[in-house]
Amino acid sequence: MTKQEARYLAGTIRNRLSDFYREKASQVILEKVQQMEEYQNAEVIFCYVSTEDEVNTWPVIGHALEHGKKVGVPVCIGDGIMEVREITSFSQLKKGAYGIMEPDSSCRKIEKEEIQLALIPCVSADQTGRRLGHGAGYYDRYLADTRFVKAALCWGELMMDRIPVDELDIRMDRVISEKEDCE
Repeated sequence: MTKQEARYLAGTIRNRLSDFYREKASQVILEKVQQMEEYQNAEVIFCYVSTEDEVNTWPVIGHALEHGKKVGVPVCIGDGIMEVREITSFSQLKKGAYGIMEPDSSCRKIEKEEIQLALIPCVSADQTGRRLGHGAGYYDRYLADTRFVKAALCWGELMMDRIPVDELDIRMDRVISEKEDCE
């Protein structure tokens, strides 16, 4: 299966997921993230701001902020290039590239070396940590040569047996779903 075919298959399945499933599965995933030793010990986390087609990260971000963690969220700064900026409240988010919420320009840039844990979106993933993104390569470019723990958040219904990858794809250290996780 090609990446394009895998994205189509995952999209077809995702479109059939009920709002109830999405909400309940996202809650379980949030609880699993909060129980992770890497999350509990992290002073700085990097987390995507979810859209309706992704595992809901708004509660994760809120929890981290409430517990005194520094939270960095991605912002697109050029074609295929993103950086991470710190937010201290949701009011600092505005609609940006691709209609995704991102930090406003007043937010401080967080350097890769500051981050201990990254929560990464995916279209699908497999049990070996292979992640299927949307295809623009923003995350793979950003994650190259990083040392922090990388965890993809994936609804269990979208997990696949094997994700097609190429040499530029960055493998996740963990995939967290409401079903079983992989490390």
